Amino acid sequence: MNLTRQQVRELSFQALFALEVDSEQDQALLKKTLFEQNAIDDYFNQLVAGVLAIHKDLEAQYLPFLKADWPIDRISKTANVALQIGIFELKNRIDIPKKVALDQATELAKNFGDESDGKFVNGILAHFVS
Repeated sequence: MNLTRQQVRELSFQALFALEVDSEQDQALLKKTLFEQNAIDDYFNQLVAGVLAIHKDLEAQYLPFLKADWPIDRISKTANVALQIGIFELKNRIDIPKKVALDQATELAKNFGDESDGKFVNGILAHFVS
């Protein structure tokens, strides 16, 4: 199956979002299914496994850029997953231009959330690009 990186990111977003909202028991089953079937391709596996392995660290990296009156639990799950993917690619994938990682994470937030999620993700990730 030949997918573009954008399509793989979208599928990765959907898998990570599902893992974010499901119970721990469902998470174990979903992880097992995703990785046993070598779900999509190598990049999918690298992105999903990479984000899962350090998702708390990824969240901690964007916390300093939130407004003081904006706790992390106020961030939509859509924006949170898009931020994690964006930061993961910005910090761990030197083969991906920073502008591309920022734009793709913003698009994920807009496509799966709404315009405000996209603006929020773009604003936070801009701190990692400059």
